[in-house]
Parts: sequence; structure tokens; C-alpha cells
Amino acid sequence: MGIVVALDVHRSQITYKALDRGTGELRRGRIAPATRSELRGWLEQFAGHAVEFVVEGTTGWRFVVEEIERAVHRTHLDDPAETAAKRGRKRRAKTDSADCDLQLRLLCAGELSESWIPPAHLLELRTRVRMRKTLIDQRTAWQQRLQAQLFHQGVPAGLRPRTRAGRDALARVELSPAGRALVLLALRMIETIDRELAPLDRELRSFAGRQPGCRALMARLYGVGPVCAR
Repeated sequence: MGIVVALDVHRSQITYKALDRGTGELRRGRIAPATRSELRGWLEQFAGHAVEFVVEGTTGWRFVVEEIERAVHRTHLDDPAETAAKRGRKRRAKTDSADCDLQLRLLCAGELSESWIPPAHLLELRTRVRMRKTLIDQRTAWQQRLQAQLFHQGVPAGLRPRTRAGRDALARVELSPAGRALVLLALRMIETIDRELAPLDRELRSFAGRQPGCRALMARLYGVGPVCAR
């Protein structure tokens, strides 16, 4: 292990500490702004050297790891929860510099708790699955908001406004102007989300149908379908 570099990634900057294990030289600084192009330019200084990087596995790690691997260096993705436990009892303020020091110490000692770095196609799949989860959560929120407003206005329970019969019943119930506007807005938002979900669901179900791991889960675990298998 020649040069080791710890990176602490934030939205506005990336703090780094670089240790040359041969000479003992320690360099520190910041990469700002924290963008792909800025990081790519900064990495050029390590061309031709054997360098290992450690990056905390929090938001923003993906582009950092991709650029490091593009520059043909090795990356260690630090498990933030495990590393926080190894930090021990807090005796002073937590800083970016202290985080880098801890990462370097753990990496050099062979004690770093590493997270798996998925290949690009799985990162893309994760993004799509999380996108679907966000849409489902938003649809649920609008459905709850709609039902709450109906109850707030004294509409009998059991009305299902997303069905044809429910729409007909909705037109006949007594609602205030603002209450009716909210209910109709909620229905439009739900329909919009449904339209966004349809192609996403088709894509994810298609993946689950051809991916061996997903097929195995669906075949062996009761209740697991294409959505849960992913």
C-alpha cells in the first residue's frame, strides 16, 4: 500500500487527507466544488501511482467511486455505522478532518468495515426501485389526504372515488368548494403517479422475470413476487 487517501464527501466540498506510507508525508485539503469534473481533475495528480482511497458510504459516494475507478485506482467504501461505532465515546467535536484521520487509521490497520460496491447496472436498478418506492409513498399520502378530507366533511365511509361508482357518488355528496377542489386535486395527482408507475413497474417486473436471483426468491419464498424479489 503506497499512497492512501481518505475522502469526506459533502454537498459543497470534499475534504481529503493523503498519506504516503513510504515517506510518511501527510497532505490535506479540500476539493471544491464537490462535482464530478472537479474531482476528475484533482485525481490526475495520482496518475502512474498506486493509490487506495477510502470513501464514507453516505450520499454522494457514487460519483466519487466512479471517478476513482475511472482513474484506475482502488476504492474502499466505508460503512458509516460501523465506523461511527469504532470512533468510540465522543470527547471532542466531530470534524471532516477527524473523520479522514479515522478512516486512514482504520484502513492502514486493516480494520476498516467495508460496504460492497455494486456494479453500475445494479446501482441503476437501485435508483429505479427507490424511485418506485417514492412514487408509492406519494400516492399513499394523496390517498390518505383524500380520505381524511372526505371524513372531515362528513362523507359516509366506504366511498371509493377511484372507481366509476365512486366517482358518481362523489359528484352527489355535499362538499365545500375548497374541500371538493382538494379531493379532485388528490385524484388527479393519484392518476398522474399511476401513469408514471406503469412503465417503471413493467421494466422492474421484466428484470425480475429474467434475473436468476429474483426468480429463485419468487420460487422458494411464499408471498415474494416480482416487486419484493428485487
